[in-house]
Amino acid sequence: MDAIDRLKRDHTILRAKLSVLEGALRMGPETWFVLREVCHTLSRQLQDHIKREEGLVRACQEALTEDALTHLTVQHKDEPQLLRRVNRLFVEDHGHSLAAVTPALTALIHGLRAHMAEEEAGLFPVLEQTPASREASLARAPAVTSSVTEGMAVNRVLREFPSTRRVFDGLFVNVPFEGCDCLDEVAWRHGMETQDLIDKLEAVIASCACGGAAASAQTA
Repeated sequence: MDAIDRLKRDHTILRAKLSVLEGALRMGPETWFVLREVCHTLSRQLQDHIKREEGLVRACQEALTEDALTHLTVQHKDEPQLLRRVNRLFVEDHGHSLAAVTPALTALIHGLRAHMAEEEAGLFPVLEQTPASREASLARAPAVTSSVTEGMAVNRVLREFPSTRRVFDGLFVNVPFEGCDCLDEVAWRHGMETQDLIDKLEAVIASCACGGAAASAQTA
């Protein structure tokens, strides 16, 4: 997955979260805790996405106009600030009333959707044409072949490497519910870095491979 494709995939995940928020808002006060949890997760995901996007923009900034850079910076300040405000409202309002949360959350949903659409129409096509973007994509490629990647779904990992189930069980990953989600989203949801999850999975896969090789040597 190259750098631009990763940003587009981030947008897909963020849009899914926004749709969950929008649907939960329509259901009323009984979804208070769902909204609070999704907003907390969204905040972490948005910050991670912004870091990736700003890193690529810095690498390609010679291809961007000053206005485009300024606009991107302003947008990236507005949205996290609004999301922090929403999360603060969830903490401060012990009455579980959506009256104060709904306007801010609605503004966040509409604003973030518009921002992502704008980036996909204007920013991403420019970045895709820059040599720096291609170099950044190459830099993301692992030096050695990895058994699992961030874009693999939990179910696929379990199918190819059944021994990894103990990693998911240890992290309380709900496989029936999260099995179709990719590793990066699962890592975000469970409060850890994607690479940390991959490292845990790789360690189990390697230990099982070593065990299998040792057993084969003993029976030979």
